[in-house]
Amino acid sequence: MVVISMTSLHAAEPRPNVLFIAVDDLRTSLGCYGDTLVKSPNIDRFAATARRFDHAYTQQAVCGPSRTSLLTGRLPDNTRVWHNRNLFRDTQPDIITLPQLFKNHGYRAVSLGKIFSGNERELDPDSWTEPEILKPKGWKNSAIDDTSSEGKGSAWEAADVPDEGYSDGKLASLAIEKLTSLQSDGQPFFLAVGFFKPHLPFNAPKRYWDLYDPASFELKDEGQRVKGVSEHAHHSHRELGGYRDMPKDEHLDAATTRTLRLGYHACVSYTDAQIGKLFAALDQLGLAQNTIVVLWGDHGLSLGEKDRWCKGTNFERDTRVPLLIRAPGLKKPGDGATGLVELVDVYPTLAELASLPAPQGLDGRSLVPMLTNPQSPGREAVLSQFARPFSADTPEFMGYSLRTATHRYTRWINWQSRQTVAEELYDYVSGPSTSHEGAFWIEQENIAPHPGQSATRQNLSQQLDQMLAQRIQMKPYDGATVNKKRKKKEL
Repeated sequence: MVVISMTSLHAAEPRPNVLFIAVDDLRTSLGCYGDTLVKSPNIDRFAATARRFDHAYTQQAVCGPSRTSLLTGRLPDNTRVWHNRNLFRDTQPDIITLPQLFKNHGYRAVSLGKIFSGNERELDPDSWTEPEILKPKGWKNSAIDDTSSEGKGSAWEAADVPDEGYSDGKLASLAIEKLTSLQSDGQPFFLAVGFFKPHLPFNAPKRYWDLYDPASFELKDEGQRVKGVSEHAHHSHRELGGYRDMPKDEHLDAATTRTLRLGYHACVSYTDAQIGKLFAALDQLGLAQNTIVVLWGDHGLSLGEKDRWCKGTNFERDTRVPLLIRAPGLKKPGDGATGLVELVDVYPTLAELASLPAPQGLDGRSLVPMLTNPQSPGREAVLSQFARPFSADTPEFMGYSLRTATHRYTRWINWQSRQTVAEELYDYVSGPSTSHEGAFWIEQENIAPHPGQSATRQNLSQQLDQMLAQRIQMKPYDGATVNKKRKKKEL
């Protein structure tokens, strides 16, 4: 494995284990990221022993494409996974995923909970030593609400039940059992544990709701959207509006907004407690010293800010994510790395830390220099994107978003003609286009049309052109052919 020091990297034995923790819909609502409202003591304690990446960004702010990108080490355009129903093996059947790399080199690769997807149809058996366990029989989102009927149930629940009354409590217990068995086996392992919360519905045991004062969750900007953006900037699909107790247009009154915002934070605290149990087991089993631990959120989330709920955009709240990595020999634990990084960078990082040969063609780059020295520079800019409409079919429009240390430039194109149809520009240092509220930057106004921003817009536009030319291997995409291949495979 690679042991990190301030001056060198060198191989040593025994081979490190990997504990790979994914948290669904977790934005930077963590104390270690400067959020003073949330209660996340276990993740915060872990962060003090790890490297916190303060400017980590997802490739696409929705679960399937984000997870596929991280687990394959490739950008969405290079796998053609822009939707949860898109399957990367339809277009790249021989790709070696991150867990598959470890499996191929003698590791026991195990998946519990939501790692690739929350849908059985989108799992990837080739990646794992044993069949993935997504949700065993009897695991339900709700402890009270009847969710047996078609469609979504209520958007929140606060049942007075123990942690195991909801799925993440059950998952933590299952993960600890698996960790114990892996420890006794003596074979190096890659254990992936994917927690389901704080994804909707915001269901958590009542005692986690009781940690918070509802009055703390008032919104100041209800009903005020980002100024000057095209229709493409905001998502058109209604994730929250699909729940039976929510308005279809997602225009909520103040009381419902407070409840949902509180419920999200209760779910963060609930999942934080389950992760704490997992960390405690890692210590008790004597595995902590030789285990690389990665904790990440697949994308951010909006909780009513600027009249927007959930994810599915190229705005900062949706694309910025928590990323924490602890490796044996880490120097200056607890220090944050301020450079820009992408989730696609996790694959080559773990390969290098474990001294495994990364496949050719990865779109990420190793973060080991930033683990060695948190002051090491990150990327000059990072890339996110989102398709419109959000559909499993070929996109009609695509929005590419370039984030630098100071600005975000977003370009929306017609997918067929590649012609620009809209542009956005935001300044995170000065000016009226953004505001800093708590742990979050919130876009207020698109300043791309402003005459005084012409030079900045043109410079970032050219930078985006260069990035796309260097990183995207555009190939003809025939969705009908892919669908035919899939149907043939299913027969």
